[in-house]
Amino acid sequence: MNQLGVTVPCVVKTDRPARLDEAHRVFVNYETYYLADDEALATFRQSPWRFTGRLTDPVSEEKFTPTAESPRLDHGGRVFYFPDEKTKEAFAADPDAFATPKVPYAGHM
Repeated sequence: MNQLGVTVPCVVKTDRPARLDEAHRVFVNYETYYLADDEALATFRQSPWRFTGRLTDPVSEEKFTPTAESPRLDHGGRVFYFPDEKTKEAFAADPDAFATPKVPYAGHM
């Protein structure tokens, strides 16, 4: 993508473009983030909530802003934050039911 002239700013080093490749990509909830380099990637992974902005709760599908105290689970190599313990517990009971976003009308047109 970078070779095609597509640029996205890094969410950690905001003055630098992100590397749009798999090695510098991180998924948090249903959102995707790209980082400029390995240092930015490590910083992001230490405390993703500092850089994500609003996320989609995988259970309620409501938008919320995570904090250091937000409930968190890791599933399938992806970090998931929740606005409260209730949605975290629902996710933990059946993570595969919530780990992939539901796309409206997919295959139902």
